[in-house]
Amino acid sequence: MKKLLTDRRFAAAVLAVVVLVFTPLGAGMSLKRAVGRVEEQFFTGVDGRGAVSDLLSDSVDAALGLISVGANYEAAAEETGELRVDRGLLMDALKGGDISEIQGANALTVRSFNALRDTLLSLPLTEDDAMSVDYYARSFEGAQGAVSHAGYDEAVAEFIAGTYERFPAKLIGSALGVEPPQSFHEV
Repeated sequence: MKKLLTDRRFAAAVLAVVVLVFTPLGAGMSLKRAVGRVEEQFFTGVDGRGAVSDLLSDSVDAALGLISVGANYEAAAEETGELRVDRGLLMDALKGGDISEIQGANALTVRSFNALRDTLLSLPLTEDDAMSVDYYARSFEGAQGAVSHAGYDEAVAEFIAGTYERFPAKLIGSALGVEPPQSFHEV
């Protein structure tokens, strides 16, 4: 055994195995941390711009306002209920979901918000309610538009093109199952 431990060929073989195994693992962990830093910007913001998660909270608030108007009209009861459920899903996703879950819940909320807005606009509303629908619709659309301009998806696209899709990151990522950062909208 002592002879084996002092044999240079054995030591070189052990060193080669260590380098061949641990170098890619270390690079994979580094790539995974870099992906995490990019995705963290969804919650913290990019270059001083608002965080997507905060902007979506503004959408949640506007949806609540529209729900309060919809509750006044029996003809909008179904759409009001759908928006109430979808808004709840978005709130839950924002509290503890990943970007993919938030994206899905937001898409449902946008759909049901628009359906309730359209239904309400087809009804004879009081003047106050008509002004409220207009206000909440502008607030919701403003928040959704701000999400599109928050810079997160651009940061994801830049990271993918500049780092993730380049050698050796692409090879390491695919070999070790490190996924690219999740975009919010298709870029």
